[in-house]
Amino acid sequence: MNKKVIVVHPGKQHSFRLAEALKKDNMLPNYVTTVYDKKYSLTHLFGSFLKGDNKKRFLTRKSEIFDENVVQFCEFEGLILLMLYRMLPKSKITIAVEKHIHKLVYLKTIKFAAKNNADAIVFYGGLSEKHFELKNRICPNIKFIVDVPTPTNEYMQKVLENDIKITGDEYIRIEQATTWHSSEGKIPIRYKLADGFLAGSEFVKKSLTDFGTDANKIKIVPYGVDTSRFTLKDFGSENQKVRFIFVGRVNRRKGIQHLLPAFEKLDSDKAELILVGQYDENDVLVKKYKNAENITFKGFVTQDVVTELYKSADVFVLPSLGEGLAQVCIEAMASGLPVVVSENTGITDLITDGNEGLIVPASDTAKLFGAMNWFVENKKSIPDMGLKAYNTAKKYTWDYYESNAAAAIRELLGE
Repeated sequence: MNKKVIVVHPGKQHSFRLAEALKKDNMLPNYVTTVYDKKYSLTHLFGSFLKGDNKKRFLTRKSEIFDENVVQFCEFEGLILLMLYRMLPKSKITIAVEKHIHKLVYLKTIKFAAKNNADAIVFYGGLSEKHFELKNRICPNIKFIVDVPTPTNEYMQKVLENDIKITGDEYIRIEQATTWHSSEGKIPIRYKLADGFLAGSEFVKKSLTDFGTDANKIKIVPYGVDTSRFTLKDFGSENQKVRFIFVGRVNRRKGIQHLLPAFEKLDSDKAELILVGQYDENDVLVKKYKNAENITFKGFVTQDVVTELYKSADVFVLPSLGEGLAQVCIEAMASGLPVVVSENTGITDLITDGNEGLIVPASDTAKLFGAMNWFVENKKSIPDMGLKAYNTAKKYTWDYYESNAAAAIRELLGE
């Protein structure tokens, strides 16, 4: 008899992919969320008033695979939260509303799971002592599994504090205010009491075990990308200079306080840098380098434009201080770009240093410069390493993720 595993996520993220994996494996009785584009729902009505890119993004909150299995709790509150994300993304009000919704949706889901004799519930953070108390009271045999897509806030606070010691740049406290806010100096009870964890990488696993989680409870399941959207670049159309490309939010968690000074030391006749992603015009680093020679800030662009920018670049660079599994790296590799990544990106699980690219320590500007300069001085090695990157990336599809995720859940349930 197949196990019954409920997936609950008040938002979306990659929980759709996990739910689809379990549905295909005949384990998903229900997917619980707040905002979902179901016929006659408030969400559907709200979406009908949207236009352009906003509507396009909103319509992704739907799955053809498990549509009939969707249960919605706190839908109105979820729509309010979406608006707060747009208007006040870092405010204490938004954080408080998000926490309240998570707490409420999880309580309702536990009661729903108990009533429907589920074997397990997969959560995405936010589990509190009250949730475990309710479990012990009404459904002690239901297993609580936590999917952890990114390194824990508690671990990342240590990483960010270390970076501040190295750089003296305190601005990261403002950028990453929610990390400090959510840590509150207390280790979340879910790290000890949950029955199992899904982690996107060894780096995420370390962020759990460092705070007492039993390593035997953790299954590593790397995420995928839609590799069909990317094609191997034409290495024959060579750029005069080595063109490095960075994709992601242009902030200190992504390592720009190391990337920009490292690039500045490269020979300006041999290198250029394209930064793709949202940035703060008032950031002192942005102001300093916005008009620098050979550095281009593209800002936010659509995914189609990103795909074309990969084709025009030579090397992808991401010196991030902490990622779960940097899917932009897989996208770049699927376009035939070798990579320069920090050891905190999760990508080190997928590649070998010196094969598909170069791996550097996080928060090390000198080592980052050395890796980038290696590509500048060894330009002829780029096509070979790019081809190796492309061949590695082809493996990491969403189908690959789904098969691994379903198998990991079965293992955590003792099958």
